[in-house]
Amino acid sequence: MTGEIAERAGLARPNFYRHFASKDELDRALARRAYKEMRRAITSRLDTSGFPLDVVRAPIEAQVNWAEQHPNLYRFLVLRSYQRATRGKWHAERSNVATELAAAGSRYFPGFADDPDAAESTLIAIIALVDASVLRWLDRPTEDRDQLIERLTTQCWLLIDHHLHEHGIHVNPTQPLPQPSSAEPVN
Repeated sequence: MTGEIAERAGLARPNFYRHFASKDELDRALARRAYKEMRRAITSRLDTSGFPLDVVRAPIEAQVNWAEQHPNLYRFLVLRSYQRATRGKWHAERSNVATELAAAGSRYFPGFADDPDAAESTLIAIIALVDASVLRWLDRPTEDRDQLIERLTTQCWLLIDHHLHEHGIHVNPTQPLPQPSSAEPVN
């Protein structure tokens, strides 16, 4: 496998091994790069305004699109993120995304992050739901891309809405959201 990668990269096998001490090190480097690319695609869509469902749909759509464009890389990335051997730094990176999404959520949904641990837990559940659903869809597509995005949007909204209700916050998903409460832009 590493021989094929070295060949595709246009490197002689000995040069390739100078860059990576092992296949596991290569896997980690590939996962970091792919994860950063996917994260950029998702977070670039966090500046949506409008209706609550639009705010929820935009990053889901970005993730589904990225996965559809890079199905094998997405499988590698998601499956690797749940392996025990990679929990350390990888788990911290996933948690950072949840924290970043919670901060964005609090700009759109006032009070969302009043309990930061609960907000982060809700978003970790959403991340797992989306990851597992997209992975299953790539392996056994029983619905088209738009149906998947709409189903995930609805399911994620239900989790967010439940979290908001637990904190006494009621948001009508059919009403436009007020502008983000923070003066800083959402990225």
